[in-house]
Amino acid sequence: MEIPVLAKPGIDIDAVRAYRRGRVLEQMDVADVELLVLFNPVSLRYAADWREYPLYQSRIQVFDLFVERDGTMTMHGGYGALPPATAALRPSHALNSFDGGLDIETHARRFAADVAALTTDGARVAIEQAHPCAAHALRDLGLRVIDAEPLMAVARCVKSAEEIRCLQHSIAVAEAAIDRVRSAAEPGVTENQLLSLLHQVNIANDGDWIDARMLCSGPRTNPWYQMATDRPVAAGDLVAIDTDMIGPFGYCADISRTWLVGEDPTGQQRDLYRRAHAEITHNAALLEPGRTFREISESAYEHDEEFIAHRYTCLAHGVGMSDEYPKIAYRQDWENDGYDGEILAGTVMSVESFVGSDRGGPGVKLEDMYLVTSDGPERLSAYPFEEALLEEALM
Repeated sequence: MEIPVLAKPGIDIDAVRAYRRGRVLEQMDVADVELLVLFNPVSLRYAADWREYPLYQSRIQVFDLFVERDGTMTMHGGYGALPPATAALRPSHALNSFDGGLDIETHARRFAADVAALTTDGARVAIEQAHPCAAHALRDLGLRVIDAEPLMAVARCVKSAEEIRCLQHSIAVAEAAIDRVRSAAEPGVTENQLLSLLHQVNIANDGDWIDARMLCSGPRTNPWYQMATDRPVAAGDLVAIDTDMIGPFGYCADISRTWLVGEDPTGQQRDLYRRAHAEITHNAALLEPGRTFREISESAYEHDEEFIAHRYTCLAHGVGMSDEYPKIAYRQDWENDGYDGEILAGTVMSVESFVGSDRGGPGVKLEDMYLVTSDGPERLSAYPFEEALLEEALM
């Protein structure tokens, strides 16, 4: 079967870059930050449309991006052509043992000196995901260091119209991949072979990577978070997938579906599917501007006791260039994991459900993406549900 390649929409990428740059500078103004230093590969893509070696950068910090208050951006490290938003390319600060050896503190002092050269005495500087010695070196020079992650979380939260178009295209690619995986899910094929199709469709459509190996089958569907293996799929199995796909334009498609291999679902499979579908339908309707995270948590769908222990890690979370702020906890987890805030128009949210009994048996994972508008939630993902499972479950 051919790998589907979708036509790219006519995205105004210059408008996307300008909007994101404006969001970053706005948060720098709010925080009174003279210089922002970014290491997170998702932040580098958001601020400067930097796409080089993102997974490598996530564990070995080759690149750091300086963002000045006037919007000037300078990348340290890098091997390819500069994206338009970046003014200059400078040598890497080598804030890692692979590039810089074991004496990271010496490199941290050089890094701090470059920061100080662009700031005034006692300035506020925001940095993210840096070695502790980098922060110490900045403080030794009299700079006030704050964490850049909250600034970037707020900047990324509200999407422009062009960003929504990017997300819609990534979703369309992910749904084409799901369809390809579902069609190939026949007895004897392994979970790994099925998961490889998700990667193949994503890369063929100029996507970037998959965050996790979230595909499982049969008895491995409960509890959730069992990664793909060489297990062959069998007739009568449920197969569940969570795309976790960083797709075209660097935007995330986070969609989950579960289906049956065969045509005769059991009563238990039908019941689980009905419950999962009811949960995401109920909880999606709560995503209205002005609602607090706590209000949503307290009003969320309630499962029977046997499904509580194996619940998902959250009922909904933000999505942009990856999973992002906010993450809304279940009421059972609020004391330890919950934090409050307010749903904003322009936010994109993934609504999650996993339903599996603590007494054993299979599980069902469903998830859809929604745009929060002034009129309420608008469903962005459109891959069909399993009508046979759903209709029979509702009879």
